[in-house]
Amino acid sequence: SWCSSARVHFGLGLGGSAFAVQNTIDAVPAATLLLPYFEVDLAGGGINTLFSINNASATAVLAHVTVWSDWSVPVLDFDVYLTGYDVQSISMFDILGNGNLPYTASDGQDPKDTISPQGPVSQDINFASCANTLPYQNPAISPAFKAHLQAALKGLKSPATGRCYGEPYGDNIVRGYVTVDTVNACNLFFPSDWALYAPFVTAQNVLWGDYFYVNPTENFAQGDNLVHIEAFPQGFVPGD
Repeated sequence: SWCSSARVHFGLGLGGSAFAVQNTIDAVPAATLLLPYFEVDLAGGGINTLFSINNASATAVLAHVTVWSDWSVPVLDFDVYLTGYDVQSISMFDILGNGNLPYTASDGQDPKDTISPQGPVSQDINFASCANTLPYQNPAISPAFKAHLQAALKGLKSPATGRCYGEPYGDNIVRGYVTVDTVNACNLFFPSDWALYAPFVTAQNVLWGDYFYVNPTENFAQGDNLVHIEAFPQGFVPGD
């Protein structure tokens, strides 16, 4: 059931001064957020990773979340709806350990604002494309698919596909990274399926967030900003 060791490394070259302008390294509202690494102890009580997705604008937006293995293989994606100036906090243990996806809904699925409340100066609109997906009912991940996710992110052969998706470390910890993109409609495509995913991606530089590693058994916590990746349509063409 173990995967052979074949490490795949990726890195982000970060350097130079940071300014609040496009095409520099700075934590300003962006169209894509990157959680560069997560760990989750599936037994509970150990290491967990928390992060937030924040909307810096009054305009309601959709954020598409993709969970990747440490071999850069996408294994899970879902959508998060944010009203204007909204914040959605996410626990990776809640997703990968309990099978619960974030509970959000646009105005069309939540006309009474009981799921995604609207503030006095924030927009709440309908995304008709989310009618069959939002809100996710807890638990949203089936036991069979959760077993697949946990094996894939532990570096074990998936019981569903028999394939390997990550590095095996021989423990009960799942590992990987997460990307979050602004999109114009709910969808179930991975960014790696670019021809299918590209029509949904927008250049809305409105997302910001942070992340925390928390380990109660070691009385430890540490956090930082997510990596903010701005859309720069003036300098890039679609597909770059």
